[in-house]
Amino acid sequence: MNRLMRFLVPFAVAATLGGCGIKESFEKADVAIGQFHRELDAGAIGRIWTTADPDLRQATSQADFEKLLGAVHAKLGKVRTTKQVGWNTNATTGGTFLTATMQTTFEKGTGVEQFVYRKGKDDALTLVGYNIQSRDMMLN
Repeated sequence: MNRLMRFLVPFAVAATLGGCGIKESFEKADVAIGQFHRELDAGAIGRIWTTADPDLRQATSQADFEKLLGAVHAKLGKVRTTKQVGWNTNATTGGTFLTATMQTTFEKGTGVEQFVYRKGKDDALTLVGYNIQSRDMMLN
């Protein structure tokens, strides 16, 4: 029994420490999402683009990205409330990625937003992906 405990205790400690890192990362993601929403509401879409991860900037053009976020803002209005309804973390050879799914209420409707962030140096987060599913946006 004592041998078994010697093997299990390090795993339990590692899991506990890993869980703390994940919690802190999602707290940072909540801050980043708040900043994203403030910039969207202020029409500072260009700032969102320039601070985004290089992978996002390679995947789409600045014009298309700004058109998407401009449509979100024009059709749904300013953010009123947002609540995290799901999350995921994935460590790959390309980095550690955090995905937060948010239920967001805007002035003119609701939507489910998905934010994907890459965790980089000093645990800084950069936006790699953004997606919104909104019936209200489609119909307005």
